[in-house]
Amino acid sequence: MFRMNLLDNYLKKYTKMSERELSHTVQSNMWFTPVLYVIFSSLLVSVTLTTDLKYDLGNQMRPFFAVDYDLTRNLVGTLTAAILTLTTFTFNLILVVFTTFSGQFSPRMLKNFIASKSTQRVLGIFTSSFIYMLLSFLFLNKRMAEYYFAVPLLAAIIAAFSMGTFIFFINHAVAWLQVNQMTYDMKNEALSIVKNTLEDEVDPYKVNDLSTVNSDICENKGTTITARKSGFIQLVDFISIIKEAEKDDIVIQLEYTIGSYVFASTPFITYWKKGENEVDEQKYLSLISIGRRQTEVQDIEFSINKLVEVAIRSLGNYDPKTATTAIYQLGEVLASISRNSIFSKYLVDHNNNLRVVLQERDFSHYLYNAFGYIRHYAKDNVIICTEILKVLDLMAKSLNKRDYNAVWEFGVFTASGFEDLFLFTLDYQQFHRAMHNLAVTTKHEKEFEEFLEKEKQNRFKST
Repeated sequence: MFRMNLLDNYLKKYTKMSERELSHTVQSNMWFTPVLYVIFSSLLVSVTLTTDLKYDLGNQMRPFFAVDYDLTRNLVGTLTAAILTLTTFTFNLILVVFTTFSGQFSPRMLKNFIASKSTQRVLGIFTSSFIYMLLSFLFLNKRMAEYYFAVPLLAAIIAAFSMGTFIFFINHAVAWLQVNQMTYDMKNEALSIVKNTLEDEVDPYKVNDLSTVNSDICENKGTTITARKSGFIQLVDFISIIKEAEKDDIVIQLEYTIGSYVFASTPFITYWKKGENEVDEQKYLSLISIGRRQTEVQDIEFSINKLVEVAIRSLGNYDPKTATTAIYQLGEVLASISRNSIFSKYLVDHNNNLRVVLQERDFSHYLYNAFGYIRHYAKDNVIICTEILKVLDLMAKSLNKRDYNAVWEFGVFTASGFEDLFLFTLDYQQFHRAMHNLAVTTKHEKEFEEFLEKEKQNRFKST
């Protein structure tokens, strides 16, 4: 009874998930793809055994190709042990990858390796191959058939395919451990979240000009809805919230953003009613998922933080090239956010009525989250900070012009405090050339001259 209740609760957890959340959960779990492969393998066993045992295909194929019972049993038994050995080596290789990533980079990136389709398919192939060999070995019957055709032939093909898969997996693991490939995959993950969450899901409902909508109701005292449990906000169904708010004729304000941690009984939704109708608060709570950990489904900042952590750990491991690679990938993500996102906290329905108010996020917020921590840990590293300035300049060439001031101000923040840290004249030249290029791109040449003058005064005071 206890086991049935446990299974029931386990299944309920998945049935309550949205389609998008379920897809991400299934993809990030190691068991789902191997289970599908095992089911297919079991069907394949039933087909081959039926062919050989019921229809006696081995006897019919004797003039061309057939294997007697003893040889078939020895072949399948040997291949069962061989496939199990390959599977063991594969899991050992995965553990090596886990250990390397946890120690050198970040344990948060292990999920990327597990979620890789190549990793899951390899595990599925090995698991299903072992199950095929094991079941075939179990159901071989000399009294029902003395000669076999389908079972040994397919066993040999599966064994050869498994060997090829093992070679592929070694290559896949080695390639995935390369820093360029790793940061490239993480950048693509972040760009995917930018497109799916900001561009496709939220931005179509955003409005820049608040004067076109009536927001006076938000000045009154609203009704709060408290969280039912503690955890990270993982997923918000913005489209459904807008539709339900339109039906109930209310305005909703989300007090926290995706990725924020909330406590149980924390007020995290405020709403204002325009009429006297009752509002089903539980309905809106069900449209916001809260869990024990952060996920990458909608959390752009969490995905950005993975690259940030790679850069920071690389600085600690005296690996400036890896840090530089991560910085450039971050720059591409930020450039995409600037070009394609509307930085407005107001969401309206199809009738241009205000329905949802978000927490305000501008480009400066994402810029600081991406480079602020790196700048802090690289405070005495002129070379890395020069690279940050170069990336800012490269970003500025493709940014929305509204974000020029934010980029320039962060550039000044990055360049501050290096008056006494230039060991060589070339350091000084490279640093200020990067700063000058950023000033030209963002049209802050005058401010650059003021920055140089201020730097000279600081250097004079220090001497």
